[in-house]
Amino acid sequence: MLQTTALVHEAYLRLVDQSRVKWEGRTHFFGAAAVTMRRILVEQARRRLRAKRGGGAEHDSLDDALTIALEPDLDVIALDLAIEDLAKLDADRARVVELRYFAGLSIDETAELLGVSPSAVNRDWTFAKAWLYRRLAGNGGN
Repeated sequence: MLQTTALVHEAYLRLVDQSRVKWEGRTHFFGAAAVTMRRILVEQARRRLRAKRGGGAEHDSLDDALTIALEPDLDVIALDLAIEDLAKLDADRARVVELRYFAGLSIDETAELLGVSPSAVNRDWTFAKAWLYRRLAGNGGN
């Protein structure tokens, strides 16, 4: 599991390491941060799966420190795939999920970053949560 502080630190290190990136403002930065945190969580979930399947590799202390309080039975890999499917259907709603869920932004912060109204973000967030719930519950989502 990945602790919130460790997740933020890892994301920060990855973002800072991108010396060639010219940030185009808050939206660009927070968008990149959300995507980076999502990737870190997926990588961690895949490492745990490999370990369960007999990966047997010795874990370093960073892996032990990387735990986050997600719902205990949440399949991060399935969530990642579902968000990719949502993005094919509606990239804007997938972006709202990344900013709200992975970057932890509020409705108002997300609206400001995306340049839309809070009510539009709220509608997109409500739709996306329902769509992802159906997809993750195995009932499709289209």
